[in-house]
Amino acid sequence: MKAKAAPLVSLGDLVADLVVSIPHLPVEAGRHQVASDLRLSPGGSGNFLIAGARLGQPMAALGALGADHWGQSVAEIIAGEGVDLSLVRHTGTTTVVLVLVGQAGDHVFLGKIGEAGKIDLRSSEAALIRGAGALFCAGYTLCEAHQAAWAIEAMAVAQAAGVPVFFDPGPQLAAAPDEWRAAAWPLMDVLLTTEDEISLLGGGTLDEIFAVGPATIVVKRGAAGCTVYGRGQAAPIVEVAGHPVPVVDTSAAGDSFDAAFIAAWIWGWPLGACAQLANAVGAAKVQKLGGGLSVPTLAEVQAVITRFNLDLKL
Repeated sequence: MKAKAAPLVSLGDLVADLVVSIPHLPVEAGRHQVASDLRLSPGGSGNFLIAGARLGQPMAALGALGADHWGQSVAEIIAGEGVDLSLVRHTGTTTVVLVLVGQAGDHVFLGKIGEAGKIDLRSSEAALIRGAGALFCAGYTLCEAHQAAWAIEAMAVAQAAGVPVFFDPGPQLAAAPDEWRAAAWPLMDVLLTTEDEISLLGGGTLDEIFAVGPATIVVKRGAAGCTVYGRGQAAPIVEVAGHPVPVVDTSAAGDSFDAAFIAAWIWGWPLGACAQLANAVGAAKVQKLGGGLSVPTLAEVQAVITRFNLDLKL
C-alpha cells in the first residue's frame, strides 16, 4: 500500500537548525552555560519530510533553499533520507534557526529569515501537486515574502485538482500579512493546530475557523494526545489519548505528528488510526534531542506501538 501511495508534497519552510543542548532555560546575560550537544539539522519542513519518509510514505519538497553552505548541507541530509528534492531551487540565503534546548525538554527558537528573490509556480511544480496524495503547507511559509504568493497559488492548484490541502499555522501565522492569511483559509481542507494557537486564528473559536475554511480540525494536545473535530459536528469526531514517555526535547514533535497523520490519511486509514499513529510518532520523537535525523525511525515508532498495545500495523 505504501509503495504505491502518491507523494505527500510539502511547500516551503526549508530551513537549517543549529540545535544546542544546554543545562537550563532561560538563558541569562552573564550566566554562562556549557552545551552538552551541538548539531546542524534540517528544520521546519525538513523534519516533516524525513518523518514521513521514515514511515514509508513517498515525500517531495517544493520551495527554495539558499545557495549557501547551510542550504547545501540541509539538502544533502534530507535527500539522503529518500525525499524528492528535484524541484527545490537553490537561491539567495537559507533561513537559519538557533534552537536552544534545556534539559527539561523546553526550547527556544532564534531565527534569521533567509533572503531570496520572489518565486513563481512552475508547470513542473503544478504537475507534481496535481498528482499528489496530499499537499502540506506550514504557516511559516506565508511569513516568507518571496514564497507566500507562490504557496497560495500552489494550494489553489491542489484544491482545483481535488488534492487535499493540510495546513499547520504554527505560532508564527499571526505574523503573516493579513492578505496571505485571508487567502489561505478557503484553500485548506484540514487544519492541524494546537490548543495555544487556536486563539491566534481568526476569531479564536473552532466554529469561526470552520466558517472560513477547513472541514476538519486536528487539535494537538501534546502529552494529552489529540482531538479531531468536523464542521457541523457538535462533538469531537475522534479523541485519542497521549502516551506517558520521558521527554528529552519537544522540538519537531509537531512536524512529526503532522507527517504521520497525513501519511495515514493518504493510505486510507480511518481518522482514529490516523490520530493514533500521529500520537505514537510524536511520543517517539520527544524522547530524542533535535529534529532532522533525530525524528523517529520506523523501529522507534513500532516500539511505542508495541509498548502501548496500539492496534496499528506498519
